[in-house]
Amino acid sequence: MRIEKAVLGVVAVTLLMAGGKIAAVRATGGVAFPNSMTRRDSGAKHELSAIDLKAKLDKKLSVVIIDARTDLNGQIIKGAIHVPLSSLEEWAKSADKNAVIVTYCTCPHDEAADAEMNKLRELGFENAFTLTGGLDAARKAGLEVIAPGE
Repeated sequence: MRIEKAVLGVVAVTLLMAGGKIAAVRATGGVAFPNSMTRRDSGAKHELSAIDLKAKLDKKLSVVIIDARTDLNGQIIKGAIHVPLSSLEEWAKSADKNAVIVTYCTCPHDEAADAEMNKLRELGFENAFTLTGGLDAARKAGLEVIAPGE
């Protein structure tokens, strides 16, 4: 009897978790992004690996990549836009709130990217993520890094 209850409990939890993933996939237009929970899940980490980002870009999925650094130091991910935190709210006024947005930086613990991602989520951008490992991870995953303006 105890084993049956335990199995039923595991099944119930699994179904609840699957339901959350389905809702998250629906919220991103059918594209599964890691940890893409709704804003009600404020404890979730909203991160995307560089390998996952490259795979999405290779599939020609629409992703807005934001370089969160104050100073670009002569390099940026190809296709990214430079929006430092001081300009983020102004940029967000004309941005699509449903867009998938990935922020990155070169901080040791992705601090600038996390700050921008959190601010975007506060502003209603539920599909905002931090690129784990930032610019270095992007380069290692095979994303092209160029000089700004190229």
